Amino acid sequence: MNYVFFDIECACVYKNVAKICVFGYCVADENFNILEKEDILINPNGKFHLTDHGGDGIVLPYDYGEFKKYPDFKKFYPRIKQLLEGEDKLVFGHAAINDVKYLNLETRRYKLPAFRFRFADTQVIYMAMTETFDRQAGLESLTQIFEIDYTPHRAADDAYATMCIAREMCEKEHCTLPELLEKFNIRFGKTENYQYGNCTSARRTAYLREKSRIKRERGEKRARFNDFVYGYRVRPQSNEWKGKRFSFSRSIEEELSLAKSLVKEIVRRGGKYSLKLSGCNAFVEEEGDDSVRSSAAHKLLEEGKIGEIITLSEFCRQYMPKEE
Repeated sequence: MNYVFFDIECACVYKNVAKICVFGYCVADENFNILEKEDILINPNGKFHLTDHGGDGIVLPYDYGEFKKYPDFKKFYPRIKQLLEGEDKLVFGHAAINDVKYLNLETRRYKLPAFRFRFADTQVIYMAMTETFDRQAGLESLTQIFEIDYTPHRAADDAYATMCIAREMCEKEHCTLPELLEKFNIRFGKTENYQYGNCTSARRTAYLREKSRIKRERGEKRARFNDFVYGYRVRPQSNEWKGKRFSFSRSIEEELSLAKSLVKEIVRRGGKYSLKLSGCNAFVEEEGDDSVRSSAAHKLLEEGKIGEIITLSEFCRQYMPKEE
């Protein structure tokens, strides 16, 4: 069983077009001994346009003029297909779904038969191994973690770096690459008939399911609180807080029983509650809250658009009725 690690660079990517200019690969045996490593340079039949939304974009470490000397994707298609397909190999990439997408776009562009192969993703494996699902583990960041020397965006070097990351993870877990896939319940991605599905892990699937559940529950709590605020119409017992408009941090709003009691006290003293941060002049937060909403409130305080920020504990100590 050989391992095929691959990476693709494109001259440009937009909408449903990806003009491949380099297919880089590194083939290794089961002990990570390198058998082949090569950049296949391809004429993209188009201009290089790698700037992302007004930024500097990606600079490929190649002489762009050289690509015109090579055949286009049709010429290299049989070789690339032979590299990626077959039961005697495991195929890997890093953030591989992007490269698989590019292959599918190019086969459609040149009216070539679809690729058909399974693939695993070292990014997915690393995230499952470290349980870091809240941020993407980029190739460059992992090469720094594992101290791998390579040239970014030189496709064969990216493929080599991907192999090194796989090797380092195997060493860390004291297992072979197939055992690593099994240990973290990695589900292969697959492409066929111009369709493709991503590689994933059981841990990430469970994480996303739980994240979705929490988000849904928070949304439901917020909706119930909003309904309460809209429907709560009670005559104030004093004008102590006349003109004051309060808002809470999200974490307080989601504690429905607490939030309701706070709003009732605000209204009782003649104040109002604003669901929008921009509509308040007093903000209540839990101590140490570094959420986006609380950060925005502190910025408004600095700009003089909010009169005060008070912690929940202080608000309750000063203003809420004492329990008998």
